[in-house]
Amino acid sequence: MNVWVALLRRINVGGKNVLKMKELVALFERMCCSDVKTYVQSGNVVFKSSES
Repeated sequence: MNVWVALLRRINVGGKNVLKMKELVALFERMCCSDVKTYVQSGNVVFKSSES
């Protein structure tokens, strides 16, 4: 299983349309990712996936 990093831009910038990290983790888990972790509220996500 590969370890991946997603660097999402413009997540929670300026306090408008805030996306909770718990919801972001759930989204990645629905996409068959495992060991999903976020770093602060920036939208940086580390996860494992067998997909390439």
